[in-house]
Amino acid sequence: MERLRYYEGKFRAADKVTVIYQFIVAVIIIFNYKHIPFHRSFLTLHFLLIIAVGVLPFLKRNPVVNWLRVWNQIFILPFNFFELHFLVHNVHPKDMDAILIRIDHFLFGVNPTIWLEKIQWPVLTEYLQLAYSSFYFLPLILFILLYRWGRMESFDYFAFIIVYGFYLSYLGYFLVPALGPRFALADLHNAPLKGLWLTTHLQNLLNSLENVQRDAFPSGHTAMTVLTMYFAAKYTKKYFYVLLIIGSSLIFATVYLRYHYVIDVIAGFVLAYFVVVTGPLVYRWLNALQLVPYGRLKNVAGEQ
Repeated sequence: MERLRYYEGKFRAADKVTVIYQFIVAVIIIFNYKHIPFHRSFLTLHFLLIIAVGVLPFLKRNPVVNWLRVWNQIFILPFNFFELHFLVHNVHPKDMDAILIRIDHFLFGVNPTIWLEKIQWPVLTEYLQLAYSSFYFLPLILFILLYRWGRMESFDYFAFIIVYGFYLSYLGYFLVPALGPRFALADLHNAPLKGLWLTTHLQNLLNSLENVQRDAFPSGHTAMTVLTMYFAAKYTKKYFYVLLIIGSSLIFATVYLRYHYVIDVIAGFVLAYFVVVTGPLVYRWLNALQLVPYGRLKNVAGEQ
């Protein structure tokens, strides 16, 4: 119960980032409303989210409110991701896959996803599809561990980092919309990826959940996995060692499974680095130097 009460009356940094992002996307919708279907509905939802997140810390205590103060991003981040299907292409209708393909070819002399067909193997495909699908659970496990241990300051900072990273990647999709090689290079791939038992089912499930997205650049899977690995190394070495295997496999899977170009993965690493470097400054600014004293923040944020 004390852990649930940690956020009473506290407008945390992750919530402030959420409000800022809702406002930015609302402005994007307003300036492009003629091209966006259901624009009134999306605008209404964004303003309702701004209000809900803003008042949540100050609502009267009850089990549901206490829980939502801690875990509200479980619902908000997926909504913001799913709506990109209706927003990105209508705001920026020219896909940039051709540029990303040329960059990959310049770097490697081949199209990496096509070259990787040389090592295609059902057992490997099955394993990598499982690793790729674990993306949704890797940061959540670290959240649960920190919460169970009562390390709420670390929980709070990691929540900010993940939300900050996700929303930067979402804004990146508006700037560089791209479908990814599984669509843009479909005619050049010689054979579909085949696993053993679960690959096709997992692919169909992800396709149905995510819809067709222009979410290749930067690779959010790479950025969020790297961030989770980085903070696991700070908070719990045992989980970090697990992530070394699963996380590395997941990042490789993004290209092997044709979801991303290699340049997307590189951009994902750059995004993760940017979030780690700028995170303490942004976190300190969002907390206005009063909710989290700087001396404690240095320990939480891992500054040297």
